[in-house]
Amino acid sequence: MKKLLQKRLLFLEDNLTFANDTILFLSHYVKEVVHVVSMKEAFEVIENQQIDIILSDLKVEDGIALNFIEKIRKQNSKIPIVVLSAHKDEDLLLKAIPLGLTAYSIKPINFQAFEELLEKCDEALSLNDPDMIYIKDDIFYDQGKKILIIDESVVDLTKKETDFIELLIANRKTIVTKDMINETIWENEVMSEAALKNFLLRIRKKTYKDLFFTVQGLGYRLF
Repeated sequence: MKKLLQKRLLFLEDNLTFANDTILFLSHYVKEVVHVVSMKEAFEVIENQQIDIILSDLKVEDGIALNFIEKIRKQNSKIPIVVLSAHKDEDLLLKAIPLGLTAYSIKPINFQAFEELLEKCDEALSLNDPDMIYIKDDIFYDQGKKILIIDESVVDLTKKETDFIELLIANRKTIVTKDMINETIWENEVMSEAALKNFLLRIRKKTYKDLFFTVQGLGYRLF
C-alpha cells in the first residue's frame, strides 16, 4: 500500500477519542490526515485542499454524512470513500449503495479489517490513475509526467534513459533489440557497443534494482 503514502486523507469524525486513535493509526499509511468534525468543515477542506481519500462517520454533529458524500460524488465520481458507522442502519445503508462507496464498515473496527479497507482504497486509486504503470514490486512509471518512481522516490533520468524505459514498457511482452534501441533512442546515430554498455550500466546504477534483464544475443526486457 505504498501508493497511499503519497496521499492526503480527509477524516470526518466527531467522536474525538475514536478520531485521535484512528489518526495515529492512519498516519502510518497516508501522507497526511486532515481531521474535521462537521460536514461544513469537510466542504471547506475539499474546496481548498487536494484530497485523495475520504473516510467518514455516518452521523456527525451537523447531520447525516451521506448528504456530504452525495454532493462530493456529483463533483468527483472516482475518489475512494469509506464510511464507518457505530450502528447498522439498513435504511441509510440502502441510501449509501448508489453513492459508489469503496467500503462501508461498522465500528468498532479491528486492525486487520482497517488494513483491508485501506487496501481497497489503494486498489481504487490505482484504477483511477491510468497514467501510473506498475512495473514490479515498488517500481512505477508515470507516463503522464514521464517519471520513474522507486520506493516512492523519483529517479533522475535523462531523456534517452526515459525513452528506454518507455520502450521496455511498450514491448514488455517481447524483447527490445539493439536495432530498436538504435532506431528509437539513438535515432539512427552511431551507437557503439561501448556506448550502449555504458548507457545500460548508468540506468542499472540509478535504479539499483533488477528493472530489466538481458536476453543473451537478443536484447532486453522488463522483469
